[in-house]
Amino acid sequence: MTDSTLLTVNGLQTAFHTEEGAWLAVDGVDLTVKRGEIVGLVGESGSGKSVTGFSLIGLIDPPGEVVDGQVLFNGTDLCQLTEEQLRQLRGDRIAMIFQDPLMTLNPVLKVGEQMMEAILTHYPETDKAQARQRCCDALAQVGIPSPESRLHNYPHEFSGGMRQRVAIAIAMLNKPELIIADEPTTALDVTIQAQILFEMQKLCREQNTALIWITHDLGVVAELADNVAVMYAGKIVEYGPVKDVLQQPIHPYTEGLLNSMPGSAQPGSRLKQIDGMAPTLTGREQGCSFRPRCPYAHPSCAERAPEVSTLGTRQFRCYFPLLKEAN
Repeated sequence: MTDSTLLTVNGLQTAFHTEEGAWLAVDGVDLTVKRGEIVGLVGESGSGKSVTGFSLIGLIDPPGEVVDGQVLFNGTDLCQLTEEQLRQLRGDRIAMIFQDPLMTLNPVLKVGEQMMEAILTHYPETDKAQARQRCCDALAQVGIPSPESRLHNYPHEFSGGMRQRVAIAIAMLNKPELIIADEPTTALDVTIQAQILFEMQKLCREQNTALIWITHDLGVVAELADNVAVMYAGKIVEYGPVKDVLQQPIHPYTEGLLNSMPGSAQPGSRLKQIDGMAPTLTGREQGCSFRPRCPYAHPSCAERAPEVSTLGTRQFRCYFPLLKEAN
């Protein structure tokens, strides 16, 4: 681990236990995030993106469980910490922005109380007037008008998009070293989304904060991220610099995602789509999980799952590029 490395994930596996057995939702994820780096984590619904984010900071509830791997944060394995030790990190050095703000905000407490609590829990010596000013500044950063008066409102007095902005402001309050954002701008209009992306980039640049941005929107990733990890069936199937991955995808799944984006087809023509459906936890076949949907599938793809290969700055799990070079 270098001095610039903040987070190193090695072989992370998260399983959900059922009467039929344990099924891996996250299956051997490896990831490295440097200080100040923005990593996009993309893929279809059910690919394991959110479960990966929750697993990193110990937010998996039964019947789910992290069963293997390491999550090294500043050299400390988060998987070995107690719940109390994790609680000291969450909201301070590591922040999580959830997709649904109703998971974040307490409906019976005013927004100001919840924001003040996020500061005073970790820094009880902070002057309350200064803490309140920090709360106002954070609300203004995410585009909430009249922030001073809005501190006195309850969550139900905000629209869904405004509640999401409050959740983002809370995550940014203590200037964490790492933010994990689970599709936080899904409910926002494009102008507010652009403002949020600008503020997140500014925070990462000025505070050297690392950011893992979980999304299905490749357009947002292209604008925001430095590197991108493409997930499918619980594995990262392609990883590399965002421009390289989005302009010249190596994995057929990445190619399929890009071809299905609006603007990728000629005007008046139908969008291409990836045939079939993503496999369920119990429906993954032997070999490459993407094989049933892959236009380049080869008999060898059914024999065993491809290991990680490296090509320059890129990593991928696929036999197709290797077969293409061989031919």
